[in-house]
Amino acid sequence: MAARKPLRLRDFVKAKDCFFSVVGYDHSMGIKSFLRYIPSADGDRERKGLKYKKLMHEAAVRHALERDLFYNKELGIFLIPPNEVQEVYKPEERISDLLKGKFEDDELRKIVDFFGSIPAEKMGVTGSRLIGLKAEESDVDFVMYGRYWFVGRNKIRSGIERKKLSEPSSDMWDFIYKKRKVTLPYDIFLVHEKRKYHRAVLGSTYFDLLYVRDYDEIDRQIPEWRGKRVGKTIIQAEVIDDSLTFDYPAYFPLKSKKVKAILCFTHTFVGQALKGERIEARGYVEEIGGERYLVVGTSREVADEYIVSLNLIEDKSLVDEYLRWKKSLA
Repeated sequence: MAARKPLRLRDFVKAKDCFFSVVGYDHSMGIKSFLRYIPSADGDRERKGLKYKKLMHEAAVRHALERDLFYNKELGIFLIPPNEVQEVYKPEERISDLLKGKFEDDELRKIVDFFGSIPAEKMGVTGSRLIGLKAEESDVDFVMYGRYWFVGRNKIRSGIERKKLSEPSSDMWDFIYKKRKVTLPYDIFLVHEKRKYHRAVLGSTYFDLLYVRDYDEIDRQIPEWRGKRVGKTIIQAEVIDDSLTFDYPAYFPLKSKKVKAILCFTHTFVGQALKGERIEARGYVEEIGGERYLVVGTSREVADEYIVSLNLIEDKSLVDEYLRWKKSLA
């Protein structure tokens, strides 16, 4: 039997009959994950005759603490011992099963067909569709691996320009803004998001394009574990490379004497600035491996932590709005 490939971000695992999403690449202390679905008699989703319920962040933590279910309070994540894993679910294997006719999903199939020139093994689907718990309102959390993610993003951009795809509607943007509990002013959030080209609508189906490392990139040396916290601060600096700003954690190396880079652990601020742009960010300075980093996304709700491109804010004439918002935080 072939050896099981290593776990990656956005894989899922089943343990204690619950489904967990994998949230990293370094699982040396246990499988880093977060609880997403639990068996429940009042669940609104069904799989193999069993009902399941999706849990939001606070409910997942509360459920885990009540049942001693792998939650690490100090790190704020779940650490699952490998011997507790009942099943592993990989996004790329789900696409393979779709193409082999092992299940039907018209919405997913249309998205795969749209990206048809990209090798099937470099595409995947995560979330509820990966584990067979799709609800009627489920979006498509579409994955691409390594360099093919950038190919996919270019396809989204050209697809929108050629009207093969459309941008999310204003109602969708409003929903995303509220769901992610962003504290930035809406207009500033929106100008950053629109230039990322990682969200689109095909027909009536909304989907995200999510970056995951290819297998030969898994050992990329970006810190994933919490360091020694020094203090909270605001930093302005120039971004010197933007090739890893959609990774996990998103990595923004800076021209700065204060910190080596920003490490961003929230999807809200991935891809937030381009190479050569001057950013402003607020988070915690942490010492990790002898280096100092600014860590953004230290909790599920970003609160007063943020990353913005000062160049973009200026170009879009949003400086006054930004300054008013910053004053409100003081």
